[in-house]
Amino acid sequence: MEKRIFTVNGKNDLERCYPVMKELRPQLTFEDYLSIYEQSHSADGYEIVAIENENRIRAVMGYRFLSDFVRGKHVYIDDLVSTESARSQGLGAELLKFAEELARTNGCKSLRLCTGLENEGGMKFYDRNGWKKRSFAYVKKIT
Repeated sequence: MEKRIFTVNGKNDLERCYPVMKELRPQLTFEDYLSIYEQSHSADGYEIVAIENENRIRAVMGYRFLSDFVRGKHVYIDDLVSTESARSQGLGAELLKFAEELARTNGCKSLRLCTGLENEGGMKFYDRNGWKKRSFAYVKKIT
């Protein structure tokens, strides 16, 4: 079977993508994954795009369209991960190109994502793919 990129549609696709997403988010239970997907999908159009090869999901990207005063309309990438066995095969770059075309065809001014400061490999990957560091993201937990 030839490699294909597709938008996740339905529970079967979500089930097939879960092991890949879990590599990025190891704390994520399957029940929470389904619940968060459903909430995010209905609240702000969160979508998951997957790359399948040889009947196996090899990489996934979760994204949504956002608008704000700083960036205007843009694509925000929440999640981007390839399976460990499929890393360094260009799948992440392929998903980023997919996101660029998605942004272009939907009138977006830019793409945006955040990664953890400890994710040095991820930062090098984004640098290699033409992304620029523009800000620090702050977080405060509510207890």
